Amino acid sequence: MTQYRRLPQWFLNAALVALLAMLLYPLGFTLWGAFKSDVAFTATRWYPTLPLRVGNVSSAFGSIWRYLLNTVFVAGVGTAGMLLIASLSAFTFARMKFFGKEWLYMLVLALMMIPGALTLVPGYMLYKTFGLLNSYWALILPLVTGGPIFGIFLLRSFFESIPKDYFEAAQMDGAHDFKLYYRIALPLCIPIMGTLAIMQIVGAWNEYLWPMITIADHEKLTIAAGLLISFTGQYSSNMPVTFGGYLVASVPLILLFTFTNRYYVQGLLSTAIKL
Repeated sequence: MTQYRRLPQWFLNAALVALLAMLLYPLGFTLWGAFKSDVAFTATRWYPTLPLRVGNVSSAFGSIWRYLLNTVFVAGVGTAGMLLIASLSAFTFARMKFFGKEWLYMLVLALMMIPGALTLVPGYMLYKTFGLLNSYWALILPLVTGGPIFGIFLLRSFFESIPKDYFEAAQMDGAHDFKLYYRIALPLCIPIMGTLAIMQIVGAWNEYLWPMITIADHEKLTIAAGLLISFTGQYSSNMPVTFGGYLVASVPLILLFTFTNRYYVQGLLSTAIKL
């Protein structure tokens, strides 16, 4: 009878192990595939073998280092701009009183419902009109203008949950609205800002469609589009070097999450509690 009662737990454990294997095996396949020779990969692609061919990774790095630098620059500037606009806008919606505030907030939230594919052609025409195609601005401005929408939604709820006494006490001491923003509201929302920054950086890292459309000079591409360009050309038949490129492109995100996961989790938890 006890065995029958434990059967659902055993079934759940087996399902979790199967799902974990489905998640980890492609990562392992990429990892050991990056260190094989071309011949060894063809013969033994499904399991790791020795010796390790570190030269695959160095060859891949030589092909994509420029794309990595471009991505760090674009994601860094775009994320900083996004956080500034999102926090200022959210503070305005949470603490200011003006005519039509709720209607304007609903319009901002409605932008989250628009599929990205629907704005590709209008966005391309807009950047073409202003002569921004084939420049870093074509990659940075979409992050600054499109990224804050979700941030406004999260940060407004957080700012509204801060006790009014904090702001009223500061106002009695003569603090103006912008000082309330950067001396009281901003320091309290650092974990959520960290979560938004990580989400934005990961999004910029994985974006390839918009750079492929707007950037003609391959030297200005970001990493996802650069990988597509590099490894469908000269290394299209050399899978170990291709996997080496994927590995090199993943290392910065792995390091980012390793050193900031505490803030990421804190931001998610505080966001969930406030919502």
